[in-house]
Amino acid sequence: MRRFRRLADDRVQLRLPAAERAVLSSLLPQLLAVVNGEEGVEHLRDRLFPKAYEDPDRERDFQRLIGDDLVDQRRAALDDVVASLDAGRSRGRSWIVDLDDDGAQSWLAVLHDLRLVLAQVVGIRTESDWTRDPATAEPAEIVLWHIGALQEELLELLMPGLDTG
Repeated sequence: MRRFRRLADDRVQLRLPAAERAVLSSLLPQLLAVVNGEEGVEHLRDRLFPKAYEDPDRERDFQRLIGDDLVDQRRAALDDVVASLDAGRSRGRSWIVDLDDDGAQSWLAVLHDLRLVLAQVVGIRTESDWTRDPATAEPAEIVLWHIGALQEELLELLMPGLDTG
């Protein structure tokens, strides 16, 4: 089942089973805690905000230059996705929301960030670490795989002709 589809007015419609919406909704406050740098998630935050420079002086200069822009962008995308989850409508066992271009871009950014954080949680640091058999996967690995599939589907919709395989 395709989750994303293009509407005639160029918006994007997202249709999720209610259970998938609930899982995503439960992950967003946890992602916000990572973005905000709450205590105990520093190792996860480093995945979202890797150092630009090994040299401490250059890194400090870089951090002064960008300020809180990256954090603010991630918070804004999270706010957009949370708002869209609240704005959607239920139809049978599905939940549906129509997204404008900014909303679709926010979903793409949040799905990306969720993948980065979940990969860190399950111990995936590089592509070669992803060798697990789906039949024996842990729940977090299954969620990670599913979020990756959502991200890929949205990317294909937003950028037709992009080879994501």
